[in-house]
Amino acid sequence: MHSDPLLKLCQFVSETSWEKIPPSVRSHVRLTLLDTIGAIVAGSHQEEVSRLLAQLPTDGEGAQKATCLGREWRVAPLTAAMVNGTAGSSLEFEEGSSAAMGHPAIQLIPAILAECEKRKASGEELLAGLIAGYESAVRVSRASSLRKGLHPTGTWGTIGAALGVGRIDGRGPEELHQIANISASFAISPNVKNSFVGRNVSATFAGVTNYFGLLSNIFYDCGIRSDESNLKMTFSRFVSDRLQAEELETGLGEDYFILSNYFKPYPSCRFTHSPIDALKAILQGDSFQPDEVERITVETFQAAMHCETKFPSNPEAVRFSIPHLFGILLLHGDITLQTMGRACVGDHRLKAFAEKVEMKFVPQYEDLRPRHNPTKVTVRLKNGRELTHEVMDSRGDLLNPLSEEALVGKFISLAGPVIGKGRAEVFAERMSRLEMEANIEPFIGLLRGSGG
Repeated sequence: MHSDPLLKLCQFVSETSWEKIPPSVRSHVRLTLLDTIGAIVAGSHQEEVSRLLAQLPTDGEGAQKATCLGREWRVAPLTAAMVNGTAGSSLEFEEGSSAAMGHPAIQLIPAILAECEKRKASGEELLAGLIAGYESAVRVSRASSLRKGLHPTGTWGTIGAALGVGRIDGRGPEELHQIANISASFAISPNVKNSFVGRNVSATFAGVTNYFGLLSNIFYDCGIRSDESNLKMTFSRFVSDRLQAEELETGLGEDYFILSNYFKPYPSCRFTHSPIDALKAILQGDSFQPDEVERITVETFQAAMHCETKFPSNPEAVRFSIPHLFGILLLHGDITLQTMGRACVGDHRLKAFAEKVEMKFVPQYEDLRPRHNPTKVTVRLKNGRELTHEVMDSRGDLLNPLSEEALVGKFISLAGPVIGKGRAEVFAERMSRLEMEANIEPFIGLLRGSGG
């Protein structure tokens, strides 16, 4: 047992404390939490999220409760974890990790917030639990090789959520080892195609992950136990082709994967960001009207080729369509929640423009992945002029990061319309010293609002 890499990971989780965390990690984890909360609040009043909340149970009088962010009331922690996870995935604005090849934070922060609020935990405990859960999730992902066609959200994130909650509960390594194996039973098998065609069941994957991460700790407290090979079997036979267990412990306490995550400046699939940045750079250098364009060529890497759909069938699918996003950028001036909301999938102007976009796979660009996300965009105008720009790293990537000021601004723009700009600014300011909060419940209370 003591040579088990999973147990070593659980020991790291158990011993993670704010005092031991390097200053660079401390600063970055606060920004990761702020960015994720912004995405949750912004998505909190999506029609499907509101309907989901109306169908889920709440606790009785006097029971422990947690906040559905952006809402006036508090509900059962399991319900809050499910709803907040779904809300945070609904706008395609959540952070991600190339090391994990997915979105760790949204898969565990709602569960951790619910547990901390229920326990009236401190800001230090919240941040330590987030770091422990994030590192656990990424390490399980790196150790695994998910089967082709699986969406990563809903698989290894359950482990991160379960261990993050377990860290907040003050559990020891042996207890966490059991909880990790229990939670591995609930790794789901989501189809990645749902995202690219805009089927919003994909937004629920993070909701389910948080729910099961929290529930795994509850099951453990009820005396439910798992075979100690559960995690190994799940991630070497069921959802993954192999498990390189040594990845679970290599560099623990030295390499923090949260430092290498990325943040999104646009509410769209990350693979669309390099093309968007390239076209924006062309527009900054030369102004032209959409009807002057004869053709746009996008040369890019393999994953971005999944985003070549010219005629998305619904608004969610637009977030995964480079041709359609180019049309929105040229017709509406930028890619924001507001311009995305104004764009209609049936707009004949967008359809006509999308027809002008062609995409080409470039093997040399693929060789630079995942460290870089290279794309070259060439605009050919009807007068024969060609305008070209190449992007190696899109805005928000590790090698082209968004500033702290930009991330705070993004949070205020997302949360302000729901809870009020003033409260959003107060929340962002208090986030910068979250470790000073003795009880996070009043802090989370700033995120309650009835707007939409």
